[in-house]
Amino acid sequence: MSKTTEKTEAAPAQPVEDSFPLTLDEFCSQLSKTNKRVALIGGFHSAENAAGRVKDTVAAYQGRFDAFIKQPA
Repeated sequence: MSKTTEKTEAAPAQPVEDSFPLTLDEFCSQLSKTNKRVALIGGFHSAENAAGRVKDTVAAYQGRFDAFIKQPA
């Protein structure tokens, strides 16, 4: 009798950033590390704060930031 072991591949873990909500300040701070348009980030922060969206997931913030960029001035 021989022993056989099955190798199973673990499903890739979902990134932590998408699982847990961040504050608006945390998101904007992280965004400013890769996006140097500080005035745009400041405008987004102000608009989100005025709308009362101060805690959400990275994916939700990123989607709204992308939409914010495309708005006419």
